[in-house]
Amino acid sequence: RGVGWIDGVDAPISLRSVNQRLCAGGYQQVIIGDDGHVLHLGAKERFFSPAQRRAIAARDGGCVIPGCKIAAAWCEVHHVIPWQSQGKTDVENGVLLCWFHHHTIDTAGWDIRMITGRPHLRGPVLFDPTRTWRPAATHRANTPSSDPPWSRSKQ
Repeated sequence: RGVGWIDGVDAPISLRSVNQRLCAGGYQQVIIGDDGHVLHLGAKERFFSPAQRRAIAARDGGCVIPGCKIAAAWCEVHHVIPWQSQGKTDVENGVLLCWFHHHTIDTAGWDIRMITGRPHLRGPVLFDPTRTWRPAATHRANTPSSDPPWSRSKQ
């Protein structure tokens, strides 16, 4: 219940929009009661650091949703456990999602969890009627070739 406000914008935004912006980072949560008193002033939200983003990109290679081919450079880092639910901003709690999947992750039926440092997904019923947890999509960056580069002969 409620709405959110952004400095410089006259109209309120929905709580769904508030939660998406909190997930992306860079905002500070302020909760004001009906009487106008500040009830909660949250710690400043933050983005994943460049080093964390590089590590997550090296692990995930791109958007982790099966079938999505968006490369890491075009992805956003998503908190598996939301920041506003005390999820940490660290490599073990971040996965790459393209813009579309990041903005629909809470409404499209996908679930993400980390198992031994790797993302696993459970698809919506229309994608996977069994709702089975599966390792995240394998991208070119995470698929080793059969021969290491130093063993390939130049032709």
